[in-house]
Amino acid sequence: MHDFLLSGGFLQPGLILILCGLLCLVVPQMVRRALVLVCPLVSLAAVLMFGADKLSVMFGIIFSAISFIAALYNLSVKDRFEVAVETVYAGASISAVFASGWISMIVYWELMAVSSWLTLISARTKEAAKAGFRYLMVHMLGGNLLLAGIVIKLTEGSTLIQCLTSQPHDAAFWLILAGVAVNAAIPPLHAWIADAYPESTMGGTVYMGSFTTKVGVYFLIRLFAGTELLLYFGVFMALFGACMALMENDLRRLFAYHIVSQVGYMIAAVALGGELGIDGAAAHAFNNILYKGTLLMCAGTVISVTGKRKISQLGGLGKKMPLTAGCFLIASMAIAGFPLLNGFVSKSLIMNAAAESGTHWAELLLMVASVGTLMSITLKINYFVFWGKTDSPEASLAAEGLGVSDASVPLSRKIAMALGAVGCVVCGIFPNLVYSLTPYGSDGHPFTVDHVTQYMELFAAASFGFLMYLSHMKPHEQLTLDIDWLYRKPLKVLIAWLSQTVDGVRRGIGDGLGVLIRHGNRYLHAPVLILQEWFGKKPPAPRDCLEDDDVLQKPAGWLVGVNFAVFLAVVLFVFYNR
Repeated sequence: MHDFLLSGGFLQPGLILILCGLLCLVVPQMVRRALVLVCPLVSLAAVLMFGADKLSVMFGIIFSAISFIAALYNLSVKDRFEVAVETVYAGASISAVFASGWISMIVYWELMAVSSWLTLISARTKEAAKAGFRYLMVHMLGGNLLLAGIVIKLTEGSTLIQCLTSQPHDAAFWLILAGVAVNAAIPPLHAWIADAYPESTMGGTVYMGSFTTKVGVYFLIRLFAGTELLLYFGVFMALFGACMALMENDLRRLFAYHIVSQVGYMIAAVALGGELGIDGAAAHAFNNILYKGTLLMCAGTVISVTGKRKISQLGGLGKKMPLTAGCFLIASMAIAGFPLLNGFVSKSLIMNAAAESGTHWAELLLMVASVGTLMSITLKINYFVFWGKTDSPEASLAAEGLGVSDASVPLSRKIAMALGAVGCVVCGIFPNLVYSLTPYGSDGHPFTVDHVTQYMELFAAASFGFLMYLSHMKPHEQLTLDIDWLYRKPLKVLIAWLSQTVDGVRRGIGDGLGVLIRHGNRYLHAPVLILQEWFGKKPPAPRDCLEDDDVLQKPAGWLVGVNFAVFLAVVLFVFYNR
């Protein structure tokens, strides 16, 4: 049993956090707070000592680090259920990337799906419950697709996880790819992010933005590196997510769309393959967890303090919340790829991979997506939420509201935001800290004159365009429709039609059986009616009262007569055959 658990990848660092999460359900609050801070550090030490491949170790390091930062951010939360499921969620994610066999992969994959769903509904709101149901349905679909592909692999005798790119593109290949694609939010099955993430708790969104899609990216790297088809999806995601974010007014929905966009960069790098592509995807996932986690923490702090989540309802918060605004500014510049920040470091690898592969169209479109990121986060949110002047009375009221300041933010949240921002800066100034962790140790040479000047020119042009069309950049109150509208509406009509059709068939069968039973009951009580109707004789008219004739006499008499005739026939048959 011990050998099976080790060879199958069941015993590994993620179990530390899973057990910690279970303990959080029963221990007192002070012990719980200590556990959620200590266990990620113990898990990090276990990751470094575990001796797995570099890709797993890299993801294990950043997952453990963000688990510590997110736990620190959430330290003031008193709901033991929320804290427990978030910790189990983090542990399941680490366990998934350390799984070496198909069975352990699907076990931890499903544990991650269930714990992330519980993290979502721990907000205990009606909106979270509805979004949680839809989230669960989508991930049940993805999990079942993955399970079907894994079952095929197991029946073929394959028990250990291995790259599928060079193997036959059979049913198992496509089923596993589809299952992983759901977690990686590849369109058209991506809308669950913008639907679910904004409805979670503030701390829950930090966890959800850090794990599910990144585990999906990890398995795309491990299983499908070099799959050319993914390049088209990745580039589309990078552009589509940035465009949707540019139109979005809800802070957390905006960041949800940018998760789609940033994962698009990673998937494009996975498709490019080779050492640069694989290292670029891994490095960008690593850096994305840092700056996206910081952005989500800052956004959660703003929403918690002001009670507002729409950009149009906010403004002028920079002076009131300087620490939050400063951390947000650093992370927003990092996600856009500004030099000396970690996003620039990993994007350099991806751009180099695109250039070396000769896919210049992909390189160009990914640069355009970077412009969209700059305009929708770095410029739009910093201007309209923190530093720009607002002409909205509601936004002015929110900024001047009682208690709207960094002083009302718990110290643990301030430290968590600051740690995330410092991580973005450190990894940006010292890129080898990230490059040395990648599977092949590729050096993106980010600080060449060409790289730096290209990005600075791009940012200057985008900033100029933003200021020129500032009036058009203002957030709007209209509803933003996603691609899922195209299949949700027809699906609703289809389900309604199927429901009516099935109900009609059910009622038809029920009515038919009712008629059959009614006639059968009639003939059973009066078998002579069969003969009368067969020879065309009309049955006697029913009488209005029972006193004229006992209606039970004739049926009973006929049954007694038939039974006597059968008995007599049997006796005669036995007598004559003696």
